[in-house]
Amino acid sequence: MKATLILVGTELLNGGMIDTNSIYMSEKLNSYGISIKYKIVVKDDINEIKEAIEIAKKSSDLVILSGGLGPTIDDLTKVAVANYLGKKLTIDKDDLDRLKIKLKERNIDFLEENKKEVEKVEGATFFNNEVGMAPGMYVDGIACFPGVPRELYNLFPKFLKWYSTKMKLNIDKIYIRDLLTYGIAESLLNKKLIPYFVETGIDYEFLIKDYGTIIRLQYKESNKNLVEKIIKKIYNEIGNKIFSEGNIKLEEVILNKLKERNLLFSVAESCTGGMISSKIVGVSGASEVYKEGLVTYSNSSKVERLGVKEETLKSYGAVSFETAKEMVEGLKTAVGISVTGIAGPNGGTLEKPVGLVYIGLKVNENIEVMKKIFKGSREEIREKTVLCSLFYLNKLLDKGSN
Repeated sequence: MKATLILVGTELLNGGMIDTNSIYMSEKLNSYGISIKYKIVVKDDINEIKEAIEIAKKSSDLVILSGGLGPTIDDLTKVAVANYLGKKLTIDKDDLDRLKIKLKERNIDFLEENKKEVEKVEGATFFNNEVGMAPGMYVDGIACFPGVPRELYNLFPKFLKWYSTKMKLNIDKIYIRDLLTYGIAESLLNKKLIPYFVETGIDYEFLIKDYGTIIRLQYKESNKNLVEKIIKKIYNEIGNKIFSEGNIKLEEVILNKLKERNLLFSVAESCTGGMISSKIVGVSGASEVYKEGLVTYSNSSKVERLGVKEETLKSYGAVSFETAKEMVEGLKTAVGISVTGIAGPNGGTLEKPVGLVYIGLKVNENIEVMKKIFKGSREEIREKTVLCSLFYLNKLLDKGSN
């Protein structure tokens, strides 16, 4: 079974809002074995919404619209659906009474405009919106939901359960395996792995994220053994570049290893200015192993906080192998990262260009320092430094456990 998602809202086209609803709906639909044919974004215009429905109906069993169910002048989804189907919009007294009760409970005055929220296309089924006003609606292969994410999250699971029963779906979930990689270009990934991407019916793709590249394989769960065979070949080919699977980020992988080994962790940052620490504390439970993050931006702070020698700074400079090494040595925990570099756009020289970064890593007595030259804007260089330092710390943790 195939579905097309139609995201309604001018703000989605002019940059005023970022669509996240389609990601949520796609994941839920996949769990019911329903694949996505198209995603269409349209502005708040009756004719354009109707045109999108017409396109979707030609190739999809189920058309799902998100957005445009509110009380304002630009909420036109139900009008467009009614026009497309050649049906009237009606208001059921019980639905209207429930809406009035909800508004009263929230100390909101009822206005005539609110009636729009419970308008129903003839023959439609409503789904109660427990966190908002406008119900979800299904009629003749078309489902409509509010664009507010928390309202969609309340309604969509109820609809899918109802729909699967109504359509007597023989659920064959869509099986997805995500391998998270770092340190290998997309083009090289493609070259190395394309010999294994030959099984008919499996969807293969590379997804570029801020934390690396995802290799995604997708197929029906009933045939997941075929996916597993390919995954094994991928590990044999580029296993040293894979740091995790699924939705587990690199910082989570590291913290899990530290917890397992009861190791404390800290960070000394210069050019990244706290970005590594921010990644770490973004993970729930980080406080179990994360002691502190020091932003030692000036030379004096490197000396005072980390014990970097003044003569080291004079002889080699703040951005140097020697300084990065002394910075990480100055951390009081068993595991640590230090970073010092030139993020630009100014400050570079022929000897030390913009993008030059030194990363110090420590796992117990094992200390490594690496030199990297990153390309990009100031922010991109800093972000690349964060990811690189975490990736190689993870590798060093693995090395220390062997």
